[in-house]
Amino acid sequence: MAEQPERRKTMAAWWLLGLLNNAAYVIMLAGANEVSAAAVGLVYLCAVAPAMLCKASAPYWFHLVRYSTRVHIVALLMSCSYTTVALSSARGWQLLGVVFASLQGGLGEASCLAMTSYYSGRPAISMWSSGTGFAGVFGYAWVALLHMLGGLSFRATLLLANVTTAAWLAVYHLLLDPPEARVQQLWRHDSDAAEVGSDGGGGAAAGVGARRHDGATLVVEAAAEVVAQREEDGGRDGGEGDGREQQRLLRVEAPLGSAQQQAVGGWSSPKPSRAARMTWRERLQRTVVLWPYTVPLFLVYFAEYAMQSGTWTAIGFPVASTPARHTFYVYANWMYQAGVFVSRSSGMLWQASRRALWLMPLAQCVWLAFFIANAVRKFWYNWGLLAPCFVTGLLGGAVYVNAFTLISAEVPPQYREFSLAAASLADSLGVALADVAGILIQGCLFKANGLPGADFAC
Repeated sequence: MAEQPERRKTMAAWWLLGLLNNAAYVIMLAGANEVSAAAVGLVYLCAVAPAMLCKASAPYWFHLVRYSTRVHIVALLMSCSYTTVALSSARGWQLLGVVFASLQGGLGEASCLAMTSYYSGRPAISMWSSGTGFAGVFGYAWVALLHMLGGLSFRATLLLANVTTAAWLAVYHLLLDPPEARVQQLWRHDSDAAEVGSDGGGGAAAGVGARRHDGATLVVEAAAEVVAQREEDGGRDGGEGDGREQQRLLRVEAPLGSAQQQAVGGWSSPKPSRAARMTWRERLQRTVVLWPYTVPLFLVYFAEYAMQSGTWTAIGFPVASTPARHTFYVYANWMYQAGVFVSRSSGMLWQASRRALWLMPLAQCVWLAFFIANAVRKFWYNWGLLAPCFVTGLLGGAVYVNAFTLISAEVPPQYREFSLAAASLADSLGVALADVAGILIQGCLFKANGLPGADFAC
């Protein structure tokens, strides 16, 4: 019973980290017209491209940088993004601030997803996902309440947002057990379990069961790491008894993931973990084999952001009215964000199978085709369209949380931390290509409806 408050505190920390990490990105998009009214698409591009590049490179250098260092870099980038946009009048400098926000979001997301491998996997990923889902509501509400309704200047609204930087650091240092402490705590616990096992001839197995009962999996993962290393190295002397072998597995000193070897200061292992020893070619191969999870992520984000940046801009009641199109776009995005929050919060209620994970992005592509056809033919053209917008958010959020929880459950333990970080590239890549496709879709739909003002002429 004594562990329950600690567990609640940790889960609350993951929810807040998800919210705070994505807040700057959403606030920048919510104020895109303030940054570049003449080229909103440029703001969207600056908000996603740097994050995509950060996530693409992450598998090749994350294992060299401690988590605490990355967390502080995230805080610095977060503050720089708000301050640069707020205190600059030139569009170039303001776009640089958006780039800072993008880098911060990409670095924070990839790092935190990898870090969940220390915290019971699925619950931590589920809480993180729920927090990122609420970030959409929070970011738009921040700009709406302070700037649009409260009358504060956009500059003041951004400068006040620096409170999220302080909150990010406070949550990491005050609420979340750092990875270093988690590994050392588990190491001590497992060493004690092994000592008991050496006396009773079976205590080691009991130790594994106890860890499973507590919801942690690092002991079992450590054992799998040793077995994998032995297979890779051709095996060692097998003359030890079963009890001594179990004890040796529980006493494993090598950390599990690519970053663990570097994360634990002053705690070295006789041999780096298997993931930490991968070459760049092996890292690329391990990233490619994640396609059963990354392809659905890419597809669902491509489809939904093509809707947001393309089809929803060409719908309004009546469509010829610019204010009417703007009003529908705002409400459609609000409904989308609400759907994302609901589905990203469902990680502990439902775990999708691989089949379901693939069916959801296909359904999202059907919605994209529906909105394109409807914007031209207008066979369902009223405020009831907000319901499909909500469903769009449900599908996108469900694919996000279930893809990462499936990775946490199905990827071999020694590659789990690496894989969670590497897979985070898929959604950013989908968003980036969708922003380009959205420009083309908007131009064609504007032409079909006889509307002026599109940057691209279909």
